Formats: sequence, C-alpha cells, structure tokens
Amino acid sequence: MKAIITGRPGIGKSTVLKEVIKILEANGWRVGGIICPEVRACGKRVAFEIVDLLSGERGILASTEPSNGPVVGRYYVNITDFERISVNAINRSLDEADITAIDEIGPMEMKSSKFRNIITNVLSSDRRIIAVVHTTLVRDIASKFQSIRVFEITEYNRNHVSGEIAKYFLGGSP
Repeated sequence: MKAIITGRPGIGKSTVLKEVIKILEANGWRVGGIICPEVRACGKRVAFEIVDLLSGERGILASTEPSNGPVVGRYYVNITDFERISVNAINRSLDEADITAIDEIGPMEMKSSKFRNIITNVLSSDRRIIAVVHTTLVRDIASKFQSIRVFEITEYNRNHVSGEIAKYFLGGSP
C-alpha cells in the first residue's frame, strides 16, 4: 500500500502527514522515515530541518544562509546532511517500521541523486509508503509506480482527511 499526499504550497500537507503518523502510532504501528519541519526566525521561514523519525537524528535540509549547495527558490540545499539522514532513515524504516513516511518528495529533495535512487527503489517495493509529494511531481510518480493512492489536500478537506488516509492503511493491519 502506498499513498501520496499532495496539494498547493502552504495548504497543510506536512501537517496532515503528522496527523496520520499520530493515528497510525496510536494504533500500534511503528512509523519510520523522515519529516522536514520548517525553521522560523522573527516570524519568517529561514530553513527546513530533516528529522529521522526512528532515531531522532536531525540536520538541515535547506537554509536561506548562502552555502555551496544547489539553490531552489531562496534556499540553499544542504546535500550532505540531507543524504546522510534521509538515506539512513529510509533504509532503517524499511527494516524496522510498519510504514515509511517521507516528507517530502519535491524539487529540493530531488537535487540528491542518492535520494532519487532510494525513492525509486522504495516506490517499486512492496513496502507501505506514505509520502508528501510536490504537485509538479505527482503525475510522473503516480504514472510510473503501480497502486499509489493520491490524496489531494484542499481547504475543504484538510481538517478531516488524515482520518481517511489512516483508514486506508489501517484496513491492512501492520
């Protein structure tokens, strides 16, 4: 079982994923993978962290502080931290968790060839996956990989869709 959470920027995709994770964990599921919460300073988003859900290891995915990494919008991507944490977290999750959560598959993350490779392998596998996917990549991913359910987050469903997504997975117990 695989599911994609998508929707316009700022609609609440990552929030929905976190709610789904809470529901699955409350039902006894072990959730691994990565989340990428934003970092704010003086009310402005200045960076994105990357967090391994199983180990708690953290790093910086991208920051507005100039660095050597590739640029996406106003952010400089920290390929070193991202690859180290994301690849290890996803591999650990495949070995130790009931489901792998990935926040997100988007332009920043796709700057990493190691991440692209592991995403291709994970989506081709028979493992349970729930991923936030940037709108520009949804059609391509959904057409390449079989049996992926797409949940589009809107202003109208964002407050209740997490339960529907969790039920999609809970129908097949861990």
